[in-house]
Amino acid sequence: MSSPARPILSPSLSVKLAALATRPATKRELDDILTELAALPAHLVVRASGEIATRAGLGWWQPERRPRQVIPTHRASLSFQRIKDRLWPKPVLFPSDRELLAANADLAWLFLFHPSGYLREAALYHITTPPTSPFFLAALAWRLNDWAEPVRQAAKRCVKHVAPDIAAAVAGDAAVYLLERRFVWGRWRDEGNILDLVFTRDDVLAALATRLQEQSTGPLAACLRHALRFPGMDQHLPRLAKAAVQPSVRAAAYKCLISGKATWPVGFEWMWIDKVYGLRRRTPVLHTRTIQRDRLSADFVKTGIRDKSPFVRKAAADAMIAVRSEIPDEGSLIAHLSTDQSPLVRSRADFLLRHPRTSNSQAKHD
Repeated sequence: MSSPARPILSPSLSVKLAALATRPATKRELDDILTELAALPAHLVVRASGEIATRAGLGWWQPERRPRQVIPTHRASLSFQRIKDRLWPKPVLFPSDRELLAANADLAWLFLFHPSGYLREAALYHITTPPTSPFFLAALAWRLNDWAEPVRQAAKRCVKHVAPDIAAAVAGDAAVYLLERRFVWGRWRDEGNILDLVFTRDDVLAALATRLQEQSTGPLAACLRHALRFPGMDQHLPRLAKAAVQPSVRAAAYKCLISGKATWPVGFEWMWIDKVYGLRRRTPVLHTRTIQRDRLSADFVKTGIRDKSPFVRKAAADAMIAVRSEIPDEGSLIAHLSTDQSPLVRSRADFLLRHPRTSNSQAKHD
C-alpha cells in the first residue's frame, strides 16, 4: 500500500487555520496566517488548496463551527444574555463567510481556496493589491483555471488590475512554475493569456533569467523554452549560456544562439500510429522565430564546445552540424571535438569528418 501524502502545511500553520474556523481572528493572527502561506513555494499551490480549505473549515456545510456573531463582553450583559437564552432560546446566529469577507478584505487571499465558487469569485473582487509572494500569484493563476467560468472571468479582471504593480522578483519566481502550466492546466481557454501582461515585462524577464542562471534544481530548461516565446528573453541568452548553473539551461541557450532560432511549445496534437487499430499518440506543436544576437554562430560554437559539461559540448556540436555552412574555420573546431573526453562528443566529430561540407558551402567562405 502507498503511504499517505505528506502534509503541505506546517503544524503551526495548521493549528492557526483550525483556530480561525472556531473563533474570530485578530488582525495579527490573520497576518501571521497569510505570512506563512506566502512563504510556500508556488508549485505547491494546487496540492495546498484543498488542505487550506479543510484546515480552516471553509464551506457552507460547517456553520456550527463558525464564531458567534455577537459575544457580550460586559459581565452584566453576559448574565442577562444567559438568562435570556435560557428563557427564550433561539438559534445562535453565525456570520456567513460572505459577511466575514465584507468585514475584512484581507480574508480574500484565504478565500481564494474556498470550496464555494461564489466565495472565490467574491474574494477576487475584493483583491485590489498585487500578490506579495510567488505562492499568491500562483493562486491567482490557479483561479484563472477554475472550473467555474464566472470565477475565471473574475480572476482575469483581477490579474489585469494588479499586473502592472506585481514585483519583478515575485513574478520571476512564479514564472519558473507558471510558464509550463499553460498546457498542463486544462480548464482555462484564453484566460491564461492574461498572465502575459506580467511575464512580458522586461524587469520580470530579467528576474526570471537570474533564477534560471542561479538555481541548480528543477525543470529550468523547459522553463527557458517556454520563456523563449517572449523576444525580450533574447538579450539574456548569452549570459545563460556562459554562467547558468544547470547544464541543461546552458545547452538550451547555446542551441538558440548557434542556430539563431528560438523554438517553444504552443500545444499538442494527435498523430496516428495505426488508424486500423485506433492507435495514436499526442505530440507537441512547436513555433519558431528568429532571435536577436550580437555575434555569429561560429563564436558561440567555439565557446560551447569548450564548456565543462559534456552534455553542453554535445549540444553545441549538434547545433554546429546544422549550421556548419556558416562556420569558416570548421577544421580547427572538428579537431578540437576529436580530442574530447566524451565519446558522444567525439562521435559528432567523426560524423563531420565522414560527411565533409559540400563545395557550395565551402565556396561561401573562399
